[in-house]
Amino acid sequence: MYRRGIVQILSVIILCSGCGTTSLTEQELMQGVDSIAGILVPDSRENLFSVEIKRLTGDEFVISGETNLPEAGEAILDYLANSGVRYIDSLKVLPDTLIIKKKWGLVTVSVCNMKKTPSYASELVSQAVMGTPVKLFKKNDGWLLCQTPDNYLGWINESSIQEMSDEEIESWRNSKRLIFTGRSGDIFITDTKSEPVSDIVVGSILADGGSRSGKSYITLPDGRKGYIAMDLVCDFDKWCSAIKPEPDKLIRFARTLLGRSYLWGGTSAYAMDCSGFVKTVFFTGGIILSRDASQQFLHGIEVDVSSSIDSLKPADLVFFGNVNKEGTKKITHVGMYISDTEVIHCSGMVRINSLDPSRLNYSEYLGKRIMGARRLIGAGSGKGMEPVALSKWYISQK
Repeated sequence: MYRRGIVQILSVIILCSGCGTTSLTEQELMQGVDSIAGILVPDSRENLFSVEIKRLTGDEFVISGETNLPEAGEAILDYLANSGVRYIDSLKVLPDTLIIKKKWGLVTVSVCNMKKTPSYASELVSQAVMGTPVKLFKKNDGWLLCQTPDNYLGWINESSIQEMSDEEIESWRNSKRLIFTGRSGDIFITDTKSEPVSDIVVGSILADGGSRSGKSYITLPDGRKGYIAMDLVCDFDKWCSAIKPEPDKLIRFARTLLGRSYLWGGTSAYAMDCSGFVKTVFFTGGIILSRDASQQFLHGIEVDVSSSIDSLKPADLVFFGNVNKEGTKKITHVGMYISDTEVIHCSGMVRINSLDPSRLNYSEYLGKRIMGARRLIGAGSGKGMEPVALSKWYISQK
């Protein structure tokens, strides 16, 4: 079905650009490539697609650039072949196995930063917590281009990643693991608790080394060992089987984050931005949400709040922003509905505001910028709101 869909796409593109001619220009060929990209790679935050076509001589072209989607590379080459032009294929499909020897990794620190470019000075775009599996695509001066289970791309310093082969990540998926369910805490190396191995935040995954005397002994992804209180962790497989996003539990956890600082790009219990806040909350309910508010707005069941917020239910996501000149909604903020007109969200810090102008905690900024709402609970699953228990990143499919 997927291959057939690409063929249909190519047929339309070639028909529009003049199939069978050898007089196509670079611009016309790039229009076809851009059309393919628009369908297969609609969001550059989730997949890499940088392609260029240059004429060499006569009807011969060279295609260069890179993508992390093999199907996108195949579609482009099929398109060029069916366009009747001669071409040299210099397109790189990542990962480059000459550089990336192991295509997977696990986050080894409590919270690692994901940067827009491979530099400490670069913008923070997201974060990942300890034990999160990541795909590796590129290396650049001590940095790794990674993709997290929410499909987000960013550069992580290689000191924060334990690189793993296909066989090693599959062994990890089949291993006995624990998930940290507390808000935050410490892993200790001695019974006196005087020397920590690492700090830890909610959602972190560790190798289970057994338990005794109220302690769970664990191994971090990079091999460090320590222990943590048993009541702060849960068997990962049992957690996956039992966990579900229940409104009261989500709200209860969200309230434990009240007063936590805002951090652009933050997605941990330490500090977070608006979408990172709801993403962290829903992960405690076993759901992997898309990273950004504008992406989260695309998923779930639409709740009509155009005239009233009375139809909102606890744990619904409420989105805020503005409408541009073209009449398109631009989503810039998200919060989670609690009840009784109130929304918990991260703006400056995690706080609760009312959408009712008569309330003391009314936020005019929010009240005048409601763009819509989405109900995730009961909406099924799929890209953008996938249960951890169904994720190929965490769970073996063999």
